[in-house]
Amino acid sequence: MGDSGLAVGAVIIPWEPKLFYEQVRGLEGEQEGGKRCEVCFGLRLDRTARYAAEHGYDLFTTTLTISPMKSAPLLNRIGEEAAKRAGAVFLNSDFKKRGGYLLSTQLSREYGIYRQDYCGCVFSKRERAIPNTGSSPARQSPSDP
Repeated sequence: MGDSGLAVGAVIIPWEPKLFYEQVRGLEGEQEGGKRCEVCFGLRLDRTARYAAEHGYDLFTTTLTISPMKSAPLLNRIGEEAAKRAGAVFLNSDFKKRGGYLLSTQLSREYGIYRQDYCGCVFSKRERAIPNTGSSPARQSPSDP
């Protein structure tokens, strides 16, 4: 429980790497924010929508809209589509607006919350790790060192 007095819980849905790699096959060379990300968002939000519907949640959303690197309109469209398929309700958001991104960085520092500078996929991590040379490091396959 934080200072707000509200209890906050988290649901950890197991990641399905085999499904992810099957779905993004051929998109490994896409830049972050491209078609590979769109496919990934769809996978994640579909699974979240199903969970929300199956467990009686009033609504669901994504925190990805806090990132200046992520398109809130794209995420909201994908979330709405996932909600329709699952019979759930998606909360449209753009958490970076009205100082949201700055507040998130301040609260992360205050509470010692880890923040990473990539989305979480191996392709984005590699893209961040290699200096910008004009070529895309994401063209490597996930099993490459």
